[in-house]
This record gives sequence, structure tokens and C-alpha cells, in this order.
Amino acid sequence: MKGFAAIALLAFAAPVSAASYKVVLSPPAGTEVVRGHGGLHAVDDRTETTLVRVISPGSNFKERGTVRVLVMNKGAKTFAFGPGQVRLELADGTVLKPVPISLFINKAELVERELGRARTVDQRNRSSLDQLARQGAGSSPTAPIGVAPVSQSAATSTGGLDLKPDDMLLPGAKTLDAIYQVLETQPVAPNQGWGGYYVFNMPKAVRERKSNLPLTIVIKTGAEVRRFNAMLQYR
Repeated sequence: MKGFAAIALLAFAAPVSAASYKVVLSPPAGTEVVRGHGGLHAVDDRTETTLVRVISPGSNFKERGTVRVLVMNKGAKTFAFGPGQVRLELADGTVLKPVPISLFINKAELVERELGRARTVDQRNRSSLDQLARQGAGSSPTAPIGVAPVSQSAATSTGGLDLKPDDMLLPGAKTLDAIYQVLETQPVAPNQGWGGYYVFNMPKAVRERKSNLPLTIVIKTGAEVRRFNAMLQYR
């Protein structure tokens, strides 16, 4: 969860060196704040039909921030849940609007292309290293030292060895994984859960207030409406 601070805003946010706000959640009556590493914290609200958890990374931001919203449907009816069911509203009525999902989709397509290229290079490198290792083990080299022999079969086969790379170690893989966790609208069936990161814009006029700003996070789950109190804490 904390890792999304690396997304949000790695690919989508303004530089965080000038960050001046963070989201601080207040627990509903009768509940406690669940705290994690590095300032991450969460609050829950439960009814007979739904469970809602709101999570703040506790990290600083300037132009774009994020909260994570998770819901569990414990009722008998399916409901839709996505950015349209989340609303961040300041005390004066200003709404902190979400970043359009299309921006994330476009970014994901770009990262996927680059990841595919990195995967191909990684596979070739691993294949070459394997060839060198086998040569060093006693086979007769057929190419200058440091250069693995290349053939049509080598370009299309791994020689029966599993050389599939660990994609999460490839450039852009963690960014792509984070993009896939951005909240989008999906039906939530009974006994199912759904959620993701809600990335919102901070209007310039709001940033320039340079003070703590009371915030209400409104969550709709079917016919139910929850309100979580929070603070945009100025630093």
C-alpha cells in the first residue's frame, strides 16, 4: 500500500520535493486508526451489508494526492464501485476531483511497450549467459570469448531451459503494477471485495491556502453512504 506513493506519483504527480500537504484520517466513532509503516494508516466503517476501509499513505504531496478505498459486499445485491462512488470535499464545498482514468490507461500502454522491450533484452542476455556458463563447464567454444553463438534456434528457443525473467525486476514493472491498482469501476457481487487507489488533483487555489483544511471523504456502496472525516494537513 505504501508503495503507491512511489506511483502516484512517480508517473503521474508533480515532484514531491515541494510537497506541502498530506491526508490524515480520523476514525469513525467507536473505532480506532489502524497504523502501518511510514505514516500509512487506515480507518474502517462496517454495517450489516458492507465493509469500507479508507487508507492514507501518510506521505507528502503538492499537486496530486491519493487515498486507497476498499469495499466488501456482505449483502445480497450487487453494486457498482469506482471513482464515481468516491467524493473528496473540503469544508467550503470544493471537490478534489480524480485524475481521469484515461491518463492511467495511456501510461499503462506506454509502460507495457517498454516492459516488453526490456523482457526481450533480458531473455537474450540470460540465454547468452547460459551459453557462456555451459562453455565454461567444458564444452568447446564456437565463438570468441564473451560472445555467445547466435543461431535462428537460439533466437526463438531457450534450449529447454526456463529462462523466463522475474518481470517485477524489469524497468517499469513496479510502475505498471501500481497503475493496475488505480481504482476503476467494477460490479461488486455479494461476498466479493473491490477497491483501488483514488488519485486526486489539488487545485492551485487550494494549495495556496497553506493551512490545515478539513476534508470529508464520501463513499457510496449501493444505497449506503459513508462519510469519513479527514484533514489535509499543511506542512
